[in-house]
Amino acid sequence: MSSYHKRVAFCYFLIVATMFVCILRLCTIVVNPEYKTVAETASSKKISIGYSRGTVYDTLGNPLTNKRIVYCNLIFDDPTALIALYEHFSSEEMTEITEEIRESGFALRYTEEKLTADGIYSFAVTEHNGSDTVASHIIGYTDSTGRGVSGLESAFDDLLSSDKENYITFTLNGIGNVLEGIEPTLTYDYKTECNGVRTTIDSAVQQIAEEAAKKIKTGAIVITEVETGKIRALVSCPDFNLKNIADSLDDPDEPLLNRAFCTYNIGSVFKPYVAAAGYEGGVGYYTECRGYTDIDGLVFSCHNLGGHGEVDISSALKYSCNTFFYEYIGSVGGRRVINIAEKAGFESSITLAKGMTCKAGSLGNTAVYDVSKRSLANLSIGQGELMLSPLAITNLYMAIAGGGEYRTPSLIEGTVKDGNFTSNPIPAKVRVMSEYTAERLKNDLAGVLTKGGTGESAAPTLTTAAGKTGTAQTGIVRNGKKVTNSWFCGFFPLHKPKYAVTVLSENADRGCGDVFAYIADKVTADIN
Repeated sequence: MSSYHKRVAFCYFLIVATMFVCILRLCTIVVNPEYKTVAETASSKKISIGYSRGTVYDTLGNPLTNKRIVYCNLIFDDPTALIALYEHFSSEEMTEITEEIRESGFALRYTEEKLTADGIYSFAVTEHNGSDTVASHIIGYTDSTGRGVSGLESAFDDLLSSDKENYITFTLNGIGNVLEGIEPTLTYDYKTECNGVRTTIDSAVQQIAEEAAKKIKTGAIVITEVETGKIRALVSCPDFNLKNIADSLDDPDEPLLNRAFCTYNIGSVFKPYVAAAGYEGGVGYYTECRGYTDIDGLVFSCHNLGGHGEVDISSALKYSCNTFFYEYIGSVGGRRVINIAEKAGFESSITLAKGMTCKAGSLGNTAVYDVSKRSLANLSIGQGELMLSPLAITNLYMAIAGGGEYRTPSLIEGTVKDGNFTSNPIPAKVRVMSEYTAERLKNDLAGVLTKGGTGESAAPTLTTAAGKTGTAQTGIVRNGKKVTNSWFCGFFPLHKPKYAVTVLSENADRGCGDVFAYIADKVTADIN
């Protein structure tokens, strides 16, 4: 036998021997399941996709969070997969994806549509917050570990959070590809998503308020239900994106601040407190507004320097005549006014949930009003040391609309855990004034929205309403200009009020009555 033939025979023998060994190894794996399990376990990978989170619902049980299904895509190095991705991601994103695959062997990306291509494994999961999520300041946000930091996410973190990690498991072959015949699997905590907190927020009303708030740079809108005190919408401006908190952290306008809970100078929206105290005390009054008046040797000017002529309570509210209230409060007395304010919860904080407390207002040093006519005059038009939040000032206007009574605003209908709903009680009514006084004030404030009134721009076209304008001096000067806050507080419909609304626009150079009018018309057209 030649050397050539010997080499051929040797190679043939080597090939047969190698095949024999492989067959023996395969038989060992098949016969011995434990060996197979160990081999698969050693090559499996587990990728975390975070934690499930409970749901925040609106008053009707519609989800505010966890309301949409998206797809978590596990992507491997496959030409077909990369081609399919170009329809969903930009060139820059594709560069990032291919770099991740090169370094880790795979990449994870979320899409609204399910991707179907070789090398892509797509799993349906719940998106906790989307870019279109409403009521961000109510819902609050979570940190990088998924725990609640603010709002209801923080207040109910124990109920909403989960300690079970969601993950995708897949098995690789010897060259780093997914082992054929063993599909990647998703381990997902669906049970936690069924737990949640049901709020008083009406999604439809909230969306209307958020649309209306686009006219406000910084400020707040509060909408409550007159009969129950339930908060149907609450907006703080500017808003923030729940999916991108980082952009808000250094924003000078502080979008993460809930301005509905903060206190501000309130201006003329305080005048109905004085009017209510006067009506309750049976104090009638007329005066001639000449554009100013003398209080204890100091001239106090009206905003209309030309004067309003002869005015009473009704016309003084319509034209927001400062002169009338400077003088009128002297006859009414500071103590009566303070009593009305205290009944309306002026200096009481409002706790809506754990860690969600609306700051108490301030009437200033009330003892001063007994000895200083000048301080009393400032009190009459809501200036001086008076501070109140948009949420808390809504109490008075609910009381006027509700026959003299109101309920402290509430946000939580109840909680859901393991399929069981536990409801929260509705707060008891608090009487601020007599039904007679409330009816008189309701009619007076309706006049504010009529022709010539300071709230003419707030008059809706599809319903009737009442309310009061306010422009509050803050004592701050920027770029040589005095900073003022603009307010409108009101309710609608006029004869059977359902909603009370407070609108605040910080550092405003215009009123915000048109924001109220938009809300009243839109709610009437779309909801009632």
